[in-house]
Amino acid sequence: MSRERTAMFAVAFALVALPTISGLITKIPTPKELYECYLYKSLNASISETPAKVIQEFCISKYIVQHMDETIYTHNITKEGVNYLNAMSRELNQEITAMEKLQKKPRHKRQAFGTWRIRKEIRTLTRQEFQALVNCFNRLKNDYSIDSSMSTYDLIGSMHTGRAARSMHNGPGFFPRHMLMMLIMETACHSPMHYWDMTMDSDMIVPTDSIMFSEEFYGNGDGIVRTGPFAHWRTPIGTPIIRNIGSGGESLAGKQGIRAMLSRRRLAEISEPQVGHAAYSVEVHHNGVHNWIDGHMARLNTAWFDPIFYGIHSFFTLIWIAFKGLQRNRGIDPQRDYPLGPNVPSGHEFFQRADFRPFLRQISNLDALADTYDRMVTYMPMPRCPSCDNSPYLVCQRQVCVSRARPRMRQNMFMFGRKKRSANVNPTPSVYGTQKPLSDSDSLADDNVDNKTINILQSSETALSTLDQPYQNTFLIDGKSDLNQWVWLNIKILFERPKGFNFHTNLPGQNNTVDMYDTSNFERIAEKIGIHNQITYKKQCSSSGSGAAKVFVQSDGLNYAGRYKDYAIVDERQPIYSSVSYIAVKKPTTAKTTKVLLTAFDTCGRSCRAACPVPGTNGNSYEPCKGAFEITSEYPLMYSTSYGGAVSAAFSVHLESKGPMYRVNNHPITFVCDHQNKWPWE
Repeated sequence: MSRERTAMFAVAFALVALPTISGLITKIPTPKELYECYLYKSLNASISETPAKVIQEFCISKYIVQHMDETIYTHNITKEGVNYLNAMSRELNQEITAMEKLQKKPRHKRQAFGTWRIRKEIRTLTRQEFQALVNCFNRLKNDYSIDSSMSTYDLIGSMHTGRAARSMHNGPGFFPRHMLMMLIMETACHSPMHYWDMTMDSDMIVPTDSIMFSEEFYGNGDGIVRTGPFAHWRTPIGTPIIRNIGSGGESLAGKQGIRAMLSRRRLAEISEPQVGHAAYSVEVHHNGVHNWIDGHMARLNTAWFDPIFYGIHSFFTLIWIAFKGLQRNRGIDPQRDYPLGPNVPSGHEFFQRADFRPFLRQISNLDALADTYDRMVTYMPMPRCPSCDNSPYLVCQRQVCVSRARPRMRQNMFMFGRKKRSANVNPTPSVYGTQKPLSDSDSLADDNVDNKTINILQSSETALSTLDQPYQNTFLIDGKSDLNQWVWLNIKILFERPKGFNFHTNLPGQNNTVDMYDTSNFERIAEKIGIHNQITYKKQCSSSGSGAAKVFVQSDGLNYAGRYKDYAIVDERQPIYSSVSYIAVKKPTTAKTTKVLLTAFDTCGRSCRAACPVPGTNGNSYEPCKGAFEITSEYPLMYSTSYGGAVSAAFSVHLESKGPMYRVNNHPITFVCDHQNKWPWE
């Protein structure tokens, strides 16, 4: 950092009276593997185009999976449970054997192989087909006949926990291992899985309005799932399923991103690890969907709690099958195209077997590339204009099929407790369009896609749509929901007005093209307090009109499994605005301190930078820091054991009190959202 920039930070922070900090909350280095991930994912990326939050979230997720305690969320499966999953595997193998025998008969062409596994986009299912899917999930969820300690649905989902989850992500094993999990669930259902083409929601003006999150399909997306066919489901931990759609700062996968992946020739080109924030990486787009839904879906060990999980991964299996079909057209044998060499992460090598221990270890990553698996499943193509497969839940707009929106009125309650209407859509269509199955000649690819132009920034409209939504945490910590294990920190937010806004609030006799709050009206003063050198984003994040906006603050455990997120409301009109958020972390003990990573970002995924006091300055000078902290249980405590305690530690509104109304010394950590051309980890 330059001397000028360091001095600017010191002056700016001193003028706004940043708090002092105790040695009981100390900054620590960012873990080496996490920091290296930041570096290689941001290589050749532009902060004006790529939201830092997307890179942070990818690397945090990867770090957590690599370092998690394998026993967390991993249940002690009974012998009966193991036998059941092995029985599903044997049934699947028998189907494969029968398929291979048919394949050897010359009169059977590839497309002639019959299969009952006909997967359709969920909005093109008839109501009878949709109900069969719902009945399957609910039947398995309520079935405890195999293992009395968990439902059969949870038994199958446990294949995505512990060591298995580690070997299913962050490498080329992502596709084959999720493909196998989809087949096991489908075998247990004895009815076809569906897929959710979220690109049709991504193309909506406001994706959070999608009918997918209504009673007609997945149920509500704001907080506890209370509507729809999976309403009031309980997770294996005993808590309800939670979603916070649009609150993750990331976007749903879009058609441009899918085309980018399909424009590549080799599996290695779309698999992790990828240098730079490559839009060709399937896991980048996959992770964005999980984080957009948020709640349980945002963590790999708990994502399968929500049945949306299967619609998501069935869709990415469709993309993989389409990719392999294009490889065949290009003269590449997809059955042999498994990445080799030192860059393949441990556990993802071609010879590694699907690690669903203690069961299902028969199939290697290379074996799972066999054409036989493609032939077991028939995918109906993604709906296309002009018919959109005649689905009443889709409409052709701008030459693409997009999801219809549910009514503007939210589905839970009006103010004062009056109930709201469900979506006004014909629920009983009898026959939809008759499309042909996906073939190798079906191409979604665009060979002219530029890796740097793929938009992964959450839309401005989605960001605004979440402004009136609260945020519901899962409160999971080390695999349990225990409020007593959480403590709260007071976090201060300093938010600088971004470039490019105009709120049309003019001073008399002044230039009416610039509003009175714009720092261009007082550039010298703005520069004096450090408001300068801001970056201009390629895609602006729209203002709400009033100036109200959210800044999220998030904690991720470095030595515990837990995440907490909340937001502060800021005023984007003002040159600089101060606000407060209260963030929970694991309660430290005398035996074990708490190590945590804190990050902050706006609703469009633009990250803020952590600020720490310069040692020996008594809080009168601050400098950027990395956001990793260690918290001890020594007195005086720098945290509160309850949310209310955190609020009272920050404020006192007794006018007769002799003490300060705003207790600045009780805000040990600050985030500065100053929109600089600098990654927050630099």
